[in-house]
Amino acid sequence: MSTASLRLSRRQALGLAVGGAAGAAGLRLASLHLSGSPSASVSAAGAAGAWASPLGTSRGLAAHLLRRAGFGYTDAELDAAASMSYPELVDRMVSQAPQAPAQPPRMRTDYRAVSSWWYTHMATTTAQFPERMTLFWHGLLTSDFRKSNRFPYIYQQNQLYRRLGTGDLRSLLLAATYDPAMMRYLDLDQSTARAPNENFSRELMELFTLGVGNFSEQDVREGARALSGLRIVLVDAQGQSLPLPRRQGMTPQQYYAQLEQLAQSGAAFKGVLTPRLHDGGSKSYLGRTGNIGPEQAVDAILAQDACAVHIATKALEHLCSANPSNDLVTRVAGQFRGSGYDIRTLVRAILTSDEFTAAANYRSLVRSPADYVVATMRALGQPDLAAQAVTAGAGMGQVLYDPPTVAGWPSNGAWLSSSTLLARVNFAQTVVNRGGSLPDPATAVRNQLDGVVGPDTAAVLNGSQSTADRWYALLASPEFHLK
Repeated sequence: MSTASLRLSRRQALGLAVGGAAGAAGLRLASLHLSGSPSASVSAAGAAGAWASPLGTSRGLAAHLLRRAGFGYTDAELDAAASMSYPELVDRMVSQAPQAPAQPPRMRTDYRAVSSWWYTHMATTTAQFPERMTLFWHGLLTSDFRKSNRFPYIYQQNQLYRRLGTGDLRSLLLAATYDPAMMRYLDLDQSTARAPNENFSRELMELFTLGVGNFSEQDVREGARALSGLRIVLVDAQGQSLPLPRRQGMTPQQYYAQLEQLAQSGAAFKGVLTPRLHDGGSKSYLGRTGNIGPEQAVDAILAQDACAVHIATKALEHLCSANPSNDLVTRVAGQFRGSGYDIRTLVRAILTSDEFTAAANYRSLVRSPADYVVATMRALGQPDLAAQAVTAGAGMGQVLYDPPTVAGWPSNGAWLSSSTLLARVNFAQTVVNRGGSLPDPATAVRNQLDGVVGPDTAAVLNGSQSTADRWYALLASPEFHLK
């Protein structure tokens, strides 16, 4: 790829991404032919100023579902999905069992190693739906590495959200409450009956389950009492208690090496309720009174109408619409709560809604940095990009296990700025310049972009002189950044 070509395509791609992502509906469609390769058929223009949505076809609808409930697909995976009826495809996707990664991370106590390992798994697993939900819960039930780094807490939380993230909400919330990464992040491991810490109690209701205005300050205080006395202990692979390693006489490096050795041997940390530190008195919490502990607190939360609404809204924003209507939220929340808070029922209700399959919903979401990176790895068949993905995510505005606040990351249009878009196209440039063979770009236009592109993208693709140039134009295009 020539330097001049790179400069031209970078400027054009950045302009495309800014203009397209900010106003994708304003792009008219054009025919496309890739010189030097088989022609790529592009859908005819629909209504003036709109994408020609392919969601009326089985192939377009399958691709739409795989991008939203997963991360991407190979040509063969799209062929297989398009051969099913849509209800069958939804059931097949939502019924996927979590798939354990082939190998543990190189260092279970290093969040960067864990992040790289997770990127590899997201890019290679055949069970994409559980990974999509692992990412969703990581963004909602947030924790960061800063109080957990050099301990295996982040690795354990990743495993937890994969194992329980498609089950029932009650089990997930209880497990998250006792999760060492969560306990350390929100100071729950320091809370006692004499000095109850309110951090987790507040965020559990405000950000994780109910939303602002659906609880009182008294509920925060009483919730802190109910959740007091949780502590982190170490157990071996059989669940038997182990003494915590001592720091005395060790350098920090020796101490952390010992923790890594314990983690590699199968030892793990877990949260337990310590009766002597727990407030066992009567409490009044979210309309319930009695000797309320962690389990009773979670049950009180689930009894609130606001809980199903809050979770349904977050899931809809992640999977369906940047601004879901009140009617859609109400319908999905009703099915979710009626199922006993079954997470698969929640997602199935979203994926089978008329709104999800509506033409207006086509390319209505912006891929998050993690989403974009994994989609790129899958489209190119290059899962070994994981190490670059960790670094690239920082420039794009998303470092896994380092959300900006306990509220997690922004979504959709909030991902877009001149600097983050430049980081995206720089990542595209890096991956196509690695050398080695690349898939046929004309086939990728048909499958990865549904054969639906705007005139500016068509012009850049037609002006490209090599396979690498064409892939760069594709990966930098607004069409690929939207889903």
